Amino acid sequence: MNDILKAVGIGVLVLVLLVGCAVASAALGWITLPIDLFSRGNVQEQFTTGYDLYESLQGTAQAVCTAEAAVEAESNPDARTQRQSQLIAYETNYSRISADYDKWSRNIFEGGLVRPSDLPDRAPSLQNMRMEVCQ
Repeated sequence: MNDILKAVGIGVLVLVLLVGCAVASAALGWITLPIDLFSRGNVQEQFTTGYDLYESLQGTAQAVCTAEAAVEAESNPDARTQRQSQLIAYETNYSRISADYDKWSRNIFEGGLVRPSDLPDRAPSLQNMRMEVCQ
């Protein structure tokens, strides 16, 4: 009987140690989160992501301007319809990139806390970006 109690006691001790290690590991993860968030690697990654998204917005807005000019210049009705379809595709792409930028910017583990100061909190509207990039 005494051996059974020792075995149960050792089993309980092992179980308590395992649970304690799991709890400590989870707590340590939350404790190190600020360090990881502002680490050199994460800051570099978030800056790269932010600039890539913003430059994609600029490039897509420029494509919208070019497509608008092509629609205006087109005299063939069939070709004009095709140009309008291309314009709609560029506008849709801008909306998608804008949503990705806003998602990145709102997420505190991504661009929410670690974002270049020269990038806006939210993606500019297509109209505002067109005013910035189109001649």
